[in-house]
Amino acid sequence: MDPQRDASRGLPRFVAAPVACLAAAFAAVLTALSGRYGYHRDELYFLAAGDHPAWGYVDQPPLTPLVARVATALFGDTPAGLRVLATLAFVAAVFVAALVARELGGDRWTQVLAVGLAGVGAQLSAVGHMVSTTTFDLLAWLVICWLMLRLLRTCDGRWWLAVGAVVGVGVLNKWALTLDLGHTRHWILRI
Repeated sequence: MDPQRDASRGLPRFVAAPVACLAAAFAAVLTALSGRYGYHRDELYFLAAGDHPAWGYVDQPPLTPLVARVATALFGDTPAGLRVLATLAFVAAVFVAALVARELGGDRWTQVLAVGLAGVGAQLSAVGHMVSTTTFDLLAWLVICWLMLRLLRTCDGRWWLAVGAVVGVGVLNKWALTLDLGHTRHWILRI
């Protein structure tokens, strides 16, 4: 038996320490830079919407304005305080990138490479420094992809419950998630 593999699942071990170190380094850079520029116009909208909580707004569901309200309540009404939860979503996304690499059979170096590439990638780092629907949408999609890979690998239908929960939270962030998911469902049913 290979000691680098998780005996119960036949997967490589998750290399939490190097993944956490890289994620912490990326978070430190994002945090150091998050207060160096003013609010993005979308952040101003989410701050205003967060001051008037509702189950939804004309143009979007309630999650992102709620995140803005919680972030400013916990970390201060500054650009840096607002962006703490966006940075944590970025960190979660790079962790999920490593989990996806592991799910696909990636060893230690593959998982670290996945985290490194996800962390320096333009899309994730662009939205990881500000509060927007895309920040949490990308995280939701990464988690959905990881869970679907687990479902397809294990053929364990219980993973559908986790997929449904993440889709539910994702829909509270962005209605377009359900439109995108409809296309994914048709693709999955062909497999």
